Amino acid sequence: MNTDAVLTPAETRIAAGYVDGLIGKEIADKCGVSYNTVVRHTQNIYDKTGIRRSTNALVAWFLTKNYSLDLGEIRRRVGAFALLCLVSVQIAATDPGSAFVRSSSARRVEARRAPSRRTRREDDTYIIQ
Repeated sequence: MNTDAVLTPAETRIAAGYVDGLIGKEIADKCGVSYNTVVRHTQNIYDKTGIRRSTNALVAWFLTKNYSLDLGEIRRRVGAFALLCLVSVQIAATDPGSAFVRSSSARRVEARRAPSRRTRREDDTYIIQ
């Protein structure tokens, strides 16, 4: 990674969007630009910084550069574990009646109820018997 890379103000806004956890289309809406512009700026950021097309690496680079964070291997692993714990607690505390839980449960039920595909031969055999 090239920690000496200097981003334009537009590229900095795009990188900050990724740091905020947004995806390309959300960043485009937030910044008032087209999705293709976000993609172009993202590619320019990757080229300038030497990052190999990874949003996670882009976020790590941005935090290291702008907030003087040391993101060594052990610190990244500890941080990832802490984040996993926080997310797990949040998911466990989710209300079972929430829209997310209902929609994912409904999809599982629909998948179980889907009729199995039978061949024509099986249909004929079933009708004859």
